[in-house]
Amino acid sequence: MATEHAYKVLFFMQSAAFILFIINYFQMSTVVVTPVGRLSAKKTCDCKPIGTREVFNISTYVCPNGQPPMQVRGQLSNCTLADIKKRPGVVMLTTANLAYADVALNMLESVKRIGVCVNTTVIAEDQKAYDLLLKYAKGDPAIYVQKTNSGEMDAIEPSRRLGSHYYGIMNKRQAYILTLLEQGLEVLFSDSDTFWFRDPFPYFQGDFDISLRGFTKTRIVSKTNFCAGFIYLKPTKATIQFVRTWVELMDNNKKKGSFTPDQTVMNGLLRADKPGHVNVRMLDADLFPWGPTFFDPSWQKQNHSTVVMHAASIRGHPAKLSKFNEFGMWLVNVTTSPGS
Repeated sequence: MATEHAYKVLFFMQSAAFILFIINYFQMSTVVVTPVGRLSAKKTCDCKPIGTREVFNISTYVCPNGQPPMQVRGQLSNCTLADIKKRPGVVMLTTANLAYADVALNMLESVKRIGVCVNTTVIAEDQKAYDLLLKYAKGDPAIYVQKTNSGEMDAIEPSRRLGSHYYGIMNKRQAYILTLLEQGLEVLFSDSDTFWFRDPFPYFQGDFDISLRGFTKTRIVSKTNFCAGFIYLKPTKATIQFVRTWVELMDNNKKKGSFTPDQTVMNGLLRADKPGHVNVRMLDADLFPWGPTFFDPSWQKQNHSTVVMHAASIRGHPAKLSKFNEFGMWLVNVTTSPGS
């Protein structure tokens, strides 16, 4: 009997030890979301990246210099995986083809300089954009670069007159957003032609479904138009239903050969309060100005405490680049060319 009792005690201790091992393993493992499709990656025995974002398991990986993987800082973001974990459940998303890859890198540099760390996904809309962006972001634990899984687009800057090309890129972004929302993630979508002066995330606290800039100071249902280029979305039932309908309408238009701008479709739904009411929080126009306002000398003299500037309505890469340079806001030295 004593022997049988001893075996029972030993079995209990082994079971308890195994359970504790499993709990500890999952607590120490860090998995970073891959929101749009999946990329394959081989296992590695050190911290050198082989994919677009390394998934470090600190119980398995050891850096050559002895530095814990959770403390490895990305060159593009200056952030670690530990930094990202401080902002759980949030993803910042942007997209770019080759023509705007340098603009996206400039935006990411502005984010880096103000010390904001957030799980960031950059969708490259063509192979050359992917290659270029990956060169800068490879190994960065905060920046995940992925090539589009919904068909590559032109590497050059498309003309607005060619709706199937220009809006073909713009109208793909909502499907990326929906993928993230359906995973229960909060999403900040930021056009690449933004410049960050201060951390915007404190302005996204509280009870709302979607937060974005409008063309009026307060929302007037059935009248106010909004900009879709800088938008924060929470994964509420209302938000997911809204974005799903937004995507479906644009898909249906595309099948008919029509490329209605994503922003036009979005505003049509919001004005009609369809498919259901969405709780919208409007961003302060003085804190989140658009390009023409921000670059106006008279507005500059008013000394507004800008959080994020969006160079909306300044059309074309050359015009945007000229304004960024004029105001000392071009931070990178990147040459992009479809022939490069």
